[in-house]
Amino acid sequence: MKTVKWLAVSASIALGALSAAPSQARDFIYGSWLGPKSTTNTVTMTRYLEKIKKDTDGAISFKLLAGGQVATANGTVDAVKDDTIDAGIAIAPYSPGALPATNMLFNTNTLGNDPVAATGALMETILLHCPQCLAEYKRANAVAFAGYAVPPYELMCTKPVKTVADLKGLKVRASAGGIYIMKLAGATPVAMTVPDGVEAMERGTVTCSWSVLNWLTNFGYIDVTKYVLDYPLGMAGPPLPFYLNRKVWEGMTAAQRKVLFDDAPFLVATETMDSELASTEAAVAKAKAKGIVFIKGGKDFDAVMEQHARDQRARNAKIAAEHGVKNPEAVLDALDTAMIKWRKLSKQIGHDKQKFIEALQREIYSKVDPEKL
Repeated sequence: MKTVKWLAVSASIALGALSAAPSQARDFIYGSWLGPKSTTNTVTMTRYLEKIKKDTDGAISFKLLAGGQVATANGTVDAVKDDTIDAGIAIAPYSPGALPATNMLFNTNTLGNDPVAATGALMETILLHCPQCLAEYKRANAVAFAGYAVPPYELMCTKPVKTVADLKGLKVRASAGGIYIMKLAGATPVAMTVPDGVEAMERGTVTCSWSVLNWLTNFGYIDVTKYVLDYPLGMAGPPLPFYLNRKVWEGMTAAQRKVLFDDAPFLVATETMDSELASTEAAVAKAKAKGIVFIKGGKDFDAVMEQHARDQRARNAKIAAEHGVKNPEAVLDALDTAMIKWRKLSKQIGHDKQKFIEALQREIYSKVDPEKL
């Protein structure tokens, strides 16, 4: 009944806001499928929504409803498109048909452990070098101008995995590029959403989950995990944490749209520094204190990831082309070039949030007109 109630509330709020005069306050619904304790909700989106309310003098206000009350992970893109919610967090691999160009980027795993560089490169590629990305948001009745890369995926398991050979035949929850990594390693990937993976591990449906370490606490994997293969199995992104209904966007004044856009570097940097990196460190400490065993991966995993890096480009470009993306190689070239640039910038930024905000603004956001999104 709560879902039905909030669907009705969301619809009435959206319709009321769109019919209001520009000077009137507008209240919208941000529907997050992430859990109430997820740091993306409690840290990033709470701060961003508070900031845009303050910076619009209270004219733009969002109510955050967490835990999938009004939209599921798989259903967020459609929920925004159909005006069921006003904004939410969109994951392209959950809606690949609607967001094929963004999905191609999401499926392209970056090696190593530098989410600052990966985040900068992804946002530069989307906003400056992927007009097809922006066009697909528009076709889906949405606008998006913020995203991030998660820290490296690793394996959380109920049984110890020390070598690639140990993975042979094991069922592993995976998505996007992780599906191909697990296949290369000899495992059997099982595609499912992040929240569903916890129950699957608890029931024994899967032995491991290809996961970011902060999911231990953000999604409750700490309750079902006994071992972690501590080896970086690719970074992925971008989740789009403020995937906004286009009617809502166009119903705002130009000044209000500029506030939301100008505050985006703060959103991106907050998620990267204060949510992803900080929560990962805290989750690892909590997991070790609970007795979860961390096992270092060796050179046999190097070989898997090197092979994946060689294979993924042609495969991802082919899939994207089949879904209507024109000249996908050009977008991937832009991502490669941006990664080289942002790896250098990342060394200067370190974990300094303000430096990251300034770099994002200087290198990306200052070059984009929000009125043309």
